[in-house]
Order: sequence, then structure tokens, then C-alpha cells
Amino acid sequence: MKAKLILITVLALGAMAHAQGFASHVSIGVGLQGIFPGATFKEDDINITNSTQSTTNSVGALGSLRFDFGHHSALDISVTVNRNTERFVLNTLSGGGIVSRVQTNNAEIIGSFIFRLPSSDFVKPYALLGGGAVRFSPNNAFTVLGAVPQVDTKPAFAYGFGADFPFGDHLALRLQYRGLVRSSPDFKLSAVPFGTGLKTHVAEPSVQLVYHF
Repeated sequence: MKAKLILITVLALGAMAHAQGFASHVSIGVGLQGIFPGATFKEDDINITNSTQSTTNSVGALGSLRFDFGHHSALDISVTVNRNTERFVLNTLSGGGIVSRVQTNNAEIIGSFIFRLPSSDFVKPYALLGGGAVRFSPNNAFTVLGAVPQVDTKPAFAYGFGADFPFGDHLALRLQYRGLVRSSPDFKLSAVPFGTGLKTHVAEPSVQLVYHF
């Protein structure tokens, strides 16, 4: 359902741009994105415990809208939806571990400035730099004692690179790598092992089919 919503939204924005006379500067893309978050670790010297937070890998649906305003630059807005599970482990001095899991439906909204690199008719590489937010929406699949996880939104810094491979008059294949740096979600739960406040890196390779108006 969310993938269909992304497709409808991207197509609607593209149609609006076409109606406003910006067609030659606009491209829309739809595809798939891998989401591979790193784990975080925090040690508490006072209570002699440590907390580990990790996230399952997943694949999400991706939609993007890109506006070119010169031969060397563009603005890109992308939306990704996916589902994964956040895993929190509290390790104690005795060697035992308390595990909490929260399954979430996630939405990434990222705006990026695109730097065009020297290109040919067959390969059009670029670099990107930007930021946005990631919204974590817990569903009913969680194992947290004494609390209910809440919706959590974290700001994100984005960087990356990619290339368009045109074929036909209007179509291109886009291969991209994007890295996100963001805080790990705590779902508004302050007790250990939640609320570590640590940053994590998310690797996000993607493939899109792009239509240039």
C-alpha cells in the first residue's frame, strides 16, 4: 500500500511540474533500496552494564523527484518506506542479557543537492549531499516489558554517489549508493537499553527506473 502511495505521489508531482512548464528539467524514479544499518554500543561504567542496539537489514520501496537547474547541479527529493526490527540488548555484569525487540514501519524523506560530474551520452555520474528525517512507527510486534514504544522521528545526514545510464529518449537506469548518519531510535523510552543517543551509519544502495520528461 505504501509503495503504491509513493508511486502515485511521484507521478502526481511529475505531472504538476509538466503542467508548470518545467518538464524538460524534471525526472521521476521508482525502484528498490537496500537498507543496512550498523549497530551501536554504549557502556555504563557506573552501573557496570552495556547496551547494544542493532537493526535487521531490509529492502524498501523508493520514489524520487529530481529537478535540474543547470548542467552541473540538481535538487532531489526521495521517499523510502520499509519494515525492519530494532533489537536492544542490555548486558549485565553477571553475563546475562535482556533482549527487547520492536518491529517498525519506517519512512525516510531525504532532500539532496546533486553535483553533476563529467559525463558522456551513456553514463552520467553524480555525487549528492543532503539531509532529512526518518520516521519509525512501531507496530504491534514488540517485546518490551512495562512500556509501549511510541512513534519516533530522527534527523539524518545524507551523502552518496551514483550514475544514470540512459536508454531510449526518456528512460534511464539509476544506480546509487547513499549513506545516512542518524541517531538510533529510542521510541521515547528513556530506560536502559533505550535512549543511548548514539549515532549509527546506514548503507543504502538502490536501483531505479527513471523517466525524464
